[in-house]
Amino acid sequence: MPESRKRKKKPVEEAEPVYINPLKKKWGRIVIIVLVFGFILGTIAGTFFLMFQLFQQ
Repeated sequence: MPESRKRKKKPVEEAEPVYINPLKKKWGRIVIIVLVFGFILGTIAGTFFLMFQLFQQ
């Protein structure tokens, strides 16, 4: 088979990771706002609780 040829391997292109900004979507903004308010309210509630315990002694 003098006419046969070896197959050449095609170069493999590496896929770049796709980054999605959550702030571009409506639900992403809502989730971020809920997390921020939860963190702030939790911090305030914890502070009041610790102050209440401190003044009870």
